[in-house]
Amino acid sequence: MEILRALLVGVIAAVPFGPILVMVVQRTLCHGRKTGLMVGLGAAMGDMVYAGVGLLTLELIKKFVLDHEGIFLLVGGVIIGVIGLGMCFREVSLSLPADKRQVSGKSCTLQAFTSTLSNPAALATMLALLTGFHLGGGMSRTPIWILIPLVGLGEFTYWTLITWLLSRFLRINEKTLRIVSRVAGGLVCVFAVVLIVRGLIMILGN
Repeated sequence: MEILRALLVGVIAAVPFGPILVMVVQRTLCHGRKTGLMVGLGAAMGDMVYAGVGLLTLELIKKFVLDHEGIFLLVGGVIIGVIGLGMCFREVSLSLPADKRQVSGKSCTLQAFTSTLSNPAALATMLALLTGFHLGGGMSRTPIWILIPLVGLGEFTYWTLITWLLSRFLRINEKTLRIVSRVAGGLVCVFAVVLIVRGLIMILGN
């Protein structure tokens, strides 16, 4: 089960609509599935770094995490809920700035990697997800060095599916992407509510 939970962390970390999704969609439609996958690979590598930081951080303060698990779940649920609401109401556009429309081969992976690491909210999100899925900080038995690549694999699997769907159906418009983003945002909000309720139950039960 911990393997599945680590994979789900990677998938959920990739779901929110943002510049990485725009890059994956545009690169796939304009330059082929392989280029889109290179973008997804870079994003997965960036989130693996944050997963490593998150797991190590939770491990260092594992006693504090276990003693205040309810608070972590509550705060994590709020953060994830904000992300879900942002996915529901954020304006969707498939356009990129002019300086990002040109593709220079392998630079796609590096560009996505640096874009992911430049997002400070990604670390907070990763911490919330790891706590919500009971990974790290003494909450799991699987070694950190196994969990980190599993998170990356989960995210890369998500991008593989996205690029396959794009290359298969070839067309996607902003209206369709807006609907998908809102449905996914709703599902993320449901998960956030579950975390908040669990956190409140643990806090009130102590």
